[in-house]
Amino acid sequence: MGSFFSSPLPLPSPNSLHGRTLLITGSNTGLGFATAQHALSLGASTLILAVRSVSKGLEAKTQLLSTPDLVDKEKKGEICILVWELDLESFDSVRSFVAKAKRYVYEEDGSLDSAVMNAGLASVHWGTTVDGWERSLQVNVLSTTWLALELVPLLLKSRGKSASEEEPDWKPHLTILASDIHRSAHFTERDSENILAALNDHETWAESQGLGGPTERYAVTKLLDIYITREIARLAPRGENGDPAVIVNCVAPGFCKSNLLSREEGIPWIIKVVQWLTARRVAEGSKTIIDAVVSGVESHGGWIEDLVVREPGEIVTGPGMKRVQEKVWGEILDVLNRVEPGIWTEY
Repeated sequence: MGSFFSSPLPLPSPNSLHGRTLLITGSNTGLGFATAQHALSLGASTLILAVRSVSKGLEAKTQLLSTPDLVDKEKKGEICILVWELDLESFDSVRSFVAKAKRYVYEEDGSLDSAVMNAGLASVHWGTTVDGWERSLQVNVLSTTWLALELVPLLLKSRGKSASEEEPDWKPHLTILASDIHRSAHFTERDSENILAALNDHETWAESQGLGGPTERYAVTKLLDIYITREIARLAPRGENGDPAVIVNCVAPGFCKSNLLSREEGIPWIIKVVQWLTARRVAEGSKTIIDAVVSGVESHGGWIEDLVVREPGEIVTGPGMKRVQEKVWGEILDVLNRVEPGIWTEY
């Protein structure tokens, strides 16, 4: 895990995102906002800021366009920043967002070159969404999976538009934010008859938090994000040479000085102290996200930490865990197909 004491991380080469369109969820603040800043600095021409609050998204857009040269580029139409509403605590909001993205690509001739699933929730309190799911389970897992599955066809559609003579082998990317904290997950619910149902039970949640501490649920949802990445990567179509047509990966940005773990009441003071002493600045941690967005086929289905594709924890690769991954994936698809019958699962 990267920290304050680590050496600065490099950014990809200049213009590595030249002319590209990036969609970034949770991009009005923290890692998402810093990722958007880096993307513009590397030549991205269009950013889609997917945010819960449009007004805050518009404020972020103003901040991103805070230099005269960027304002001038926007006036000339050389860059474009779109602000779209997305609340991952609501399946209805995800449905509306997906419809908007499809119109953008299929009807408005827009392209989508990379999608970063950055938005997430970390909470020490039990709470449920309007759809009846524990909040972080819906935000970090169910809604993230739904959106990712729906975006893959749009990324594939855009591939032909964005390839060029200079980059004939260029491929779109879907990057999901995971975390090295997955290694600490106890995930006792893995032995349940229905794992998602167990994760959605208040009493079971309380027992798990008591065993694993205040970050247990967050660690579990980030573990499931790794499972999701591996399964979507498995589904992605491949070309004649066997390479994936869209690169699907997940990335651990390290412990960062974002407000993800410290913005609500009840977070233990020791976490805030450790964060203040050791965590990366978001401008640094977001470099790992940009790196994942431009990484090669070697990252497909992989977990990236400190700019290197690594093996995730034993709770992903250990004995019997592939079976658990497949079981969780099947349950996620069952839930999503009840919410949205016929959701994309094959490409």
